[in-house]
Amino acid sequence: MPASRKSKRPHYVLILESNVHHAELLTEILDRHFAPIIIHTVDTIGDGIEFARQANYDLILTDGVVGDTPITDSMPELIRIAGPIPIVVISGKGDEKLAAELIKLGAAEYMVKTRETLEVLPASLDKYLKDKRGAKRRRTPTKAKKPDLKSSPTEILRAVDRLTQQALAIVGPRRRRRRTAPEIEQLNHLLTQIRRLREMAQKLTHKE
Repeated sequence: MPASRKSKRPHYVLILESNVHHAELLTEILDRHFAPIIIHTVDTIGDGIEFARQANYDLILTDGVVGDTPITDSMPELIRIAGPIPIVVISGKGDEKLAAELIKLGAAEYMVKTRETLEVLPASLDKYLKDKRGAKRRRTPTKAKKPDLKSSPTEILRAVDRLTQQALAIVGPRRRRRRTAPEIEQLNHLLTQIRRLREMAQKLTHKE
């Protein structure tokens, strides 16, 4: 492998998306066009805020509604924690009023979740991820309280443990009856998150 590739720092992206299939689709697009890249996917706004507080991302992608909670409810707090990190909203609804409100709150961009949008998504996100590897951010208001991912294997392992408990909650109490399709979907999503986070934690631990 050329030395130039070895020196590249991966992009770090946080996705707030409660629809498993949409989260996987976004992950696949990002993996294909912006590798090397490390992606964290969460399915609640609360987890998104916690991850944003613990790690220094290059980009945050969020649905307009995560779970049952509109992103507008938490956008001010997410903006405060993220600082200069661009937040792009990819919503299932083409709502001009909502788009204007989110942009006013501080979102970098508002997109409607359509096939056409997904086809041009790499080009749309390129302006946010281009030349971000190794670049020093202009300002990071919460830098002292928000350690970089490279120095946070402990926080990542805690996230793994939390997701593991959620997975066990699905498997354990209900193991005597057949799990429903939503439960299986949720479990598969949790296991994917656990695998990604554990792999990342192991890599960071080996570097220390």
